[in-house]
Amino acid sequence: MRKTPLIMAATMLLLSCSNLALGFDPMGPPKAMLSQGQPGWRIEYLYSTMNVEAGGAFGVPAATIKDVKMNKIYANVGYGLNDRWEVFARLGVTNTDIDQGANANPLNLGSFMGNSDFDLSIGAGTRVTFFESDDVSLGLLAQISFAEIDSFDGNNAPPNFSTRLRITEIQIALGPTWNCAEGLSIYGGPFLHLIDGNAEMAAGGFQASIGIEQDAIFGGYIGAGIRLFESPNITCNIEFQGTGAGYAAAIQLAIAY
Repeated sequence: MRKTPLIMAATMLLLSCSNLALGFDPMGPPKAMLSQGQPGWRIEYLYSTMNVEAGGAFGVPAATIKDVKMNKIYANVGYGLNDRWEVFARLGVTNTDIDQGANANPLNLGSFMGNSDFDLSIGAGTRVTFFESDDVSLGLLAQISFAEIDSFDGNNAPPNFSTRLRITEIQIALGPTWNCAEGLSIYGGPFLHLIDGNAEMAAGGFQASIGIEQDAIFGGYIGAGIRLFESPNITCNIEFQGTGAGYAAAIQLAIAY
């Protein structure tokens, strides 16, 4: 059997059958942050990392692909539909890096799937406040993002090997926000993470397209919002997200007039 079809078949098995959790998105407080008619802007960055379990096929044994890292950078624009309902859209770039040093075994798929380019990522979402008092509020965040990621060109890859992933991610988060001190808030709670997409692969004249589906992954998140200025209102949100498949850290700089 030729090496290229063997690697392609094992890669397709990885993408279609494993518990594939490729990333998260920045969340921020699960409540409306803008009043009716108020615009807002955010600059966002997220880093995530995780391990992926790959099954075995065609002579390639089952293995854990370690340290799958992702970076996301977004510009985010929001608008308050009313005092308890906000919508937003984001535009940015995403890349993926699989640590080949942590996957040195040549039979581990991670040994030849290396770095991707920074590619376009877009998204949208909404925040709703259900209950609010002077110090505590309860709300919901729902968001969706789309990314197309190219060129996993690891050093050990066969000639002309390429992989393109088209990924849709959904996060739904519920939780409280506590205004614990002047200019300081703490937020967090559970969230649901879903992924769906497809992968197109090519090497040595061999091409394939497969679907990517994932069951729901439940996780938890916690963050802190620090008000830097009052006029305009500039807040820095720092948060941590985690599931059984990985974790992420994010920072947002939010501006509202």
